[in-house]
Amino acid sequence: MDEQQISETSSGDITIEQLQAELSEALKQAEENLSGWKRTQADLENYRKKKEAEGTELVQFGKQAGFVQILPVLDSLEMAILHAPEIEDEKYKNFKNGLDAIVKQIDAAIVAMGISKIDAVGKKFDPHLHEAIKEVNGEEDGLVVEQYQTGYTLQGKLLRPAQVSISKKNI
Repeated sequence: MDEQQISETSSGDITIEQLQAELSEALKQAEENLSGWKRTQADLENYRKKKEAEGTELVQFGKQAGFVQILPVLDSLEMAILHAPEIEDEKYKNFKNGLDAIVKQIDAAIVAMGISKIDAVGKKFDPHLHEAIKEVNGEEDGLVVEQYQTGYTLQGKLLRPAQVSISKKNI
């Protein structure tokens, strides 16, 4: 009698066929467990990436919300400097230089936050970045001639369009 033909004896011995069936079943179960573990690992990694993206988005939203609150103050300072009278008094010059320094500090802070000013004058009009509020006579259509209000982006996302006048042939 060879080993593969050995059948269960009356003493309760297990046959090779039974052992092979049990081994096959155990291997199948191990494969299912491994597959389930891999799915769980992938789900966990996807969850981590999603939470990281949400965190980044929340930080950007916070930057945006804070900047929007400061923006009117910055606009007012820039307008005050732009429309300041030309006075030769030394005290006035120091005051104006102080305002210029404050604006530069704010500009440095917003750059550190990832916020950029939109450079508009001399560029082609882009409706994604500019808001045309006036058309003026010019040699070329759609060229930004003057900027009335600065526009800003946060890592490529528009926060506020630049308000500009654009050139138009034959007005």
